[in-house]
Amino acid sequence: MRHGPFGVLAFLLGACGHLSVDPSTATQRGLGLLRDGATAEGVALLQRTCDDGHGEACLQLGLLYARGHGVRKHAARAAVLYERGCERGSPDACSNLGGLYARGEGVDRSDERAAALFQHACNAHSDDGCFNLGYMLAEGRGLAPDDTRAVGLYRQSCAAGLGEACANLGLMLASGRGAVRDDHGAVELYQRACQAGVHAACTNLAFMVAGGRGAPRDLSSATQMWKAGCATGNAASCYNLSVVLRRL
Repeated sequence: MRHGPFGVLAFLLGACGHLSVDPSTATQRGLGLLRDGATAEGVALLQRTCDDGHGEACLQLGLLYARGHGVRKHAARAAVLYERGCERGSPDACSNLGGLYARGEGVDRSDERAAALFQHACNAHSDDGCFNLGYMLAEGRGLAPDDTRAVGLYRQSCAAGLGEACANLGLMLASGRGAVRDDHGAVELYQRACQAGVHAACTNLAFMVAGGRGAPRDLSSATQMWKAGCATGNAASCYNLSVVLRRL
């Protein structure tokens, strides 16, 4: 039976996935206002706090503009705020800015600039930055390809709780890239990532189960996973499901 491809997942372009609380009382108040629905007041307070030199406030404000949450979506404005946050000590702002450069949103695309920002963020202990740097190394974007180093960064980010990193590490182990092939290890990583809500990892897990790689062969369970994945809009799951159904 032929199965659809499963590839390296995209890097975390919006690395900080939620509005975190900055130690600054002013930033806390701004985020609290946003949560309470006082959007204009919250945005204004975050802007003042960012202007006062608080990097995390700049990061949070950049996230709002990147997503269009409470303000008009404006990638170029988000880039400016991320850069200010990065300069003022927020490693996640550096990582998010790198994501914009990697995708060419609000700035001219530059893989080299993105990789440098991810490296800076990772050096400053940003788990997202390390994950993104691993992706660039695995793909050879902005840096010479280095699968071994990518595996190490994925391991670090996976251990920190990033489901996407666990999924990418699973892919590397399943294909024997940068590490000795380990189907059992790949299955465990896909399971962890799938439970964390990474739909592509669920698809990859089904692929392994359908082929009896790293787990007992169970086409019925794989089919159910592909059905669930297809329902979320995952194209690979829909393709694999269609192959199974055509053979019934």
